[in-house]
Amino acid sequence: MKGASLRDPLEIRGLRIEGRIAAAPIATASADHDGGPTPRSLEIYGRVARSGVDLVVVEHHAVCRKGRARVAQFRLDSDSMTEANRPMADLFLAEGCPALVQINHAGSQIRDEALLAEKYPISAPSEVKHPSCPLPIRPRAMESAEISSTVESFAAAARRAVSAGYRGVQVHACHGYLLSQFLSPLTNARRDGYGGRIRDRARLLFEVVEAVRPALGNEGILSVRLGLSDSLPKDPPEGLSLEEGLWVARELGRLGIDHLDVSGNLCGYDAPGEGYFGDWARAAREAVGRVPVTCTGGIRKLETARDLVESGACDIVGIGRGLQKDPDLVRKWKEIL
Repeated sequence: MKGASLRDPLEIRGLRIEGRIAAAPIATASADHDGGPTPRSLEIYGRVARSGVDLVVVEHHAVCRKGRARVAQFRLDSDSMTEANRPMADLFLAEGCPALVQINHAGSQIRDEALLAEKYPISAPSEVKHPSCPLPIRPRAMESAEISSTVESFAAAARRAVSAGYRGVQVHACHGYLLSQFLSPLTNARRDGYGGRIRDRARLLFEVVEAVRPALGNEGILSVRLGLSDSLPKDPPEGLSLEEGLWVARELGRLGIDHLDVSGNLCGYDAPGEGYFGDWARAAREAVGRVPVTCTGGIRKLETARDLVESGACDIVGIGRGLQKDPDLVRKWKEIL
């Protein structure tokens, strides 16, 4: 497919963004004890709002207390969190910078040992130790009632996000968290309708998408960040295959998502080189049809960003760590464009 330029506007579900550079979600661990933003959170995201990016995806917010990966993680698990999130959403509204918020459930991907002191049961698709989790956690398999309540938690979090002032949400289905644990045969050994073939391992993700769509209303944007494979592009294949991931992307397009963000699954998001998910993004863009696709990962140079968009590999480039290191990076790029 033909590409665009980094300066070309793009419409996502009626929202016009003025260019093709997005701020990718990066966990700051800056939330307070209740999961709301702190002065440090507002300082960090104030810089992002003023950075010159055309779209922001705010870091993952847990959809329930038991769905956190870290103690200091943001949450959208109660109506009080709607009010708590307004000051952060207002940062982007004030700058005219559209922002989505990522919603997530960690499953057995617990990154903070302090969470274990709360002694609640850690849930996952199966009683399988997470291969990427550094803690000695043996999760329990989710029962059908808990799966249903998790779907409802995602929908409720989406409603709260829009009420707080965000333009929509991004469902987090990569990097080894709960939805991607269901996608992977390495962590999903279920024998019911949520395990086995890829269409069954993807069932929870599809149910979440179907529940979140009406929760957002007519104007709310529904994005999915999808881990396309358990193996990085140059590694030997293992677990979720790229072919399976692309099948999931195709089905998400048919379900009517508004935006797809491409990343790795259990393999995470870090690989050598520049723009290492470019080929995956190109394949995903072909799979989802007219759905705009973001490629994030190792995009450090303007030349890389420009080539990815102009060659048609993706519609948007996501900048994460580069923007953290230099909040003026995108403004510098735009002076050259």
